[in-house]
Amino acid sequence: MAQGPSPHPPPPPPPDSDKTQKTSDIIGTLRPTKLFKLSKPDTYVTSLDFDDEGLLLIAACSDSSLQLYSAQDGTHRKTLLSQKYGCHLARFSHHSESVIYASTKVDDTLRYLSTHDNSYIRYFKGHSGAVTDLALSPRDDTFLSCSADNTVRLWNLKSQYAQARLNLATPYLAAYDPSATVIAVASSSTSSILLYDVRNYDKPPFATFDMRQYDPPPAAGGMNIPEWTKLEFSNDGKSLLVTTNHVQGHLLLDAFNGELKAHLPRPYQPAWGILRSAPSITPSKSPLGQGDTSFSPDGRYVVGSSGADRDAVVWDTQGRVSKEGERKLEASADLARTCRTCRVFHYMTLPQLYTNVTLRSYDSIRYSSEHGRVEGSGMGSPFVMGLNGLVLRNVAGYVRKLEFVGEWKEDDLEECSKRGRVPDSSIILNTLVRVAIERATNLRDLCWELNTKMLPTIWQALKLSNIKSLTVKFPSSRDPRPIMIVPPLPSLVALRVLDVDPLCYVDDISLLLAESKRLRDLTIIWSPRMREVKEPSVNLSTMFGRTQAKGQPLRLNKMAIKNLFTYAGDSCEGYYDHSALQELTIINSTGGLGDAGAAAFVDSPCREAGPPLQSLKLIRVDKISRELQVLLANSSGLEKLYIFGGKKAARHESPNTFPRSPASNGSLSPSDLHSDSLRDDTIEAIAQNHGQTLRHLLLPPQWRLTSDNIALIVHNCPNLEQLGFGAEFDRFISMRLLMPFLPQVIALRVLDNPDSPEFRDKMHELDDGRHEKHIGGTTSLRGWSKMRWMELADLVFEVGRTELMEEEEMPGKMSYRRKVWKRDAEAVKDIDIWRLDSLDV
Repeated sequence: MAQGPSPHPPPPPPPDSDKTQKTSDIIGTLRPTKLFKLSKPDTYVTSLDFDDEGLLLIAACSDSSLQLYSAQDGTHRKTLLSQKYGCHLARFSHHSESVIYASTKVDDTLRYLSTHDNSYIRYFKGHSGAVTDLALSPRDDTFLSCSADNTVRLWNLKSQYAQARLNLATPYLAAYDPSATVIAVASSSTSSILLYDVRNYDKPPFATFDMRQYDPPPAAGGMNIPEWTKLEFSNDGKSLLVTTNHVQGHLLLDAFNGELKAHLPRPYQPAWGILRSAPSITPSKSPLGQGDTSFSPDGRYVVGSSGADRDAVVWDTQGRVSKEGERKLEASADLARTCRTCRVFHYMTLPQLYTNVTLRSYDSIRYSSEHGRVEGSGMGSPFVMGLNGLVLRNVAGYVRKLEFVGEWKEDDLEECSKRGRVPDSSIILNTLVRVAIERATNLRDLCWELNTKMLPTIWQALKLSNIKSLTVKFPSSRDPRPIMIVPPLPSLVALRVLDVDPLCYVDDISLLLAESKRLRDLTIIWSPRMREVKEPSVNLSTMFGRTQAKGQPLRLNKMAIKNLFTYAGDSCEGYYDHSALQELTIINSTGGLGDAGAAAFVDSPCREAGPPLQSLKLIRVDKISRELQVLLANSSGLEKLYIFGGKKAARHESPNTFPRSPASNGSLSPSDLHSDSLRDDTIEAIAQNHGQTLRHLLLPPQWRLTSDNIALIVHNCPNLEQLGFGAEFDRFISMRLLMPFLPQVIALRVLDNPDSPEFRDKMHELDDGRHEKHIGGTTSLRGWSKMRWMELADLVFEVGRTELMEEEEMPGKMSYRRKVWKRDAEAVKDIDIWRLDSLDV
């Protein structure tokens, strides 16, 4: 139903997931790339099918021949003749050199053919009517056949005799669900779909969907009963697609309760009289078992023919492709009309589907919240089956990013720890991962975030790969594991090492750091345990000693450290080239607010005697300190500076809680960190040394800026685009006079004081529509044209375009104001000034 315009525009939709966005992009750009002409002009294709690897394509033709093509190079392989028996519904078995198809002459026998030598392996006799559909199990060698003799038979390729038979009225179509545990049988003449449990196929169906309510009304002059031409489950098993030959289109059902999820209308009246048809028993002579629609691999889109022209149509089941809900493709519809396009589009999109692969493991069996079934395909967990696919199937070559995350359950861990052994399950896991890495010849990014350690076998595989980005998480348990000197990776550019704890059998990465000449991005996150218990067990020379000894410091462009706790004398001098560093992130690793300054690590670049960092473009820290102020005063050219933190000041700890290390220059107690002198000196260093280049600035909320501080920033930083700082209410009012001097600002945050609720309470007191009004009026003035987002304490507002509006207090008086809407935090999570205000690295 059409609705009038909303007084407020809706919030921006959340961004699509990577997979959905890629599928949409692919479908919108599909074009014909290869055309195969059949031997005779009046010959047409009645069915198409790919093998499991996606390398071969088999086509059954109306001239009683089977045509075999290579899907890799688009060449014709061979012709297999079946002149005596005819052929239809050709399907590959799980072996790429054998197919099964239905006869269309002499009898209705199913024939199992070897494509290698064109010889029959087995015959499946029993049907006394034309076979209308074949459905192979995705799990094993069993398959279903539907026939006009009103039977559905269950077969196994290893036996010529049927394993089971169902006697039903016109059961012309059948389909397996992706887990191969459910069979759907459809009959358009009775308008019903029956669901059977494969393990109890001799029992009555556990669900029956009555489809009569979805039948179109009778046409003028007689009945108008549509024919169903195909039945198909989506790859996630949640939807069931019923393809029809009716002008009103197709039906998308909920696979669990049979409710109609979407109706997919055809854009044009089908010209059934001119469509080339396959041998069939239906009045319209349209090919059964094939249909002209299919799901895209992600289950969101349905691809089919338009019905009257030679174009294909894509329906978006979520209704976000266009206002009509469909998109036309300038491509021939022959494939979409006659082939099983689910597999066609699956193999066409394999390079994009497998570009980024994430396998998540759980330490227990999980059940679906929707239908209570065990997750997985019936043979193992999704994690194991996904890894098995990379090892056995011909898809690993498409993978460019591979992630292993979650919890890996290790059996007999305690007993193995006592004996100094690694559990067999972890050894098998590492072996399979190594094989997957070796097969993934285009792999560039590997992420290991399982709770078990990566063993030497994987490191050896990575040594021979062209990996460019590596993330390794070390386990936090103290179970014995072999410690390896990690070999250098010649192509490595980015390295992330997580949860480093010297007492948990961490691998030695010193050789990796020293010999990986292309390394430019380094992130090291230590376990927080050492800082929590004040344990000085970290020694940086164990990681960077080889680098320092060679006199060849790392030429890093980006460096990030988190949770580092060691003696203040353990500096980074000689570990990396200061002149090359462009981005520096230090989280929970320096003396500052809430820390005992003398007991915390202070990086040498933050010391007054340290070399200048003139190439720095970004600094991101969570602690306020005099060392940071000195660093800012001794450098220039920063583009982004983020100093954040919301913890209340903690009392200075007793010096007896941890052995004191030599105090560094300017070590401060928490009370000193709130001093006006530190605040003013830091802001002056920012304004004088970095003002002309600074684009993003986030200051700590503990600093409540004065009018002079704000004026100094405004007048010296004309190119600011994102700005965040703390200020009290009276300063916030005066700030409005200065903001026109920052014409480039698109995001502004006025932060809450973590030590006092006064500013937050004042902002919430005015949260009755007055914020929207005042922001709309102020930002409509000169100098505010680029403003899009504003935060006051914890209230977020989106600023829209300028409009002519009526004044509420003075009816009839019009004035220009910008539209303003209140948003939640989710709306700004991808904007840097909010996104980087966190402890995440």
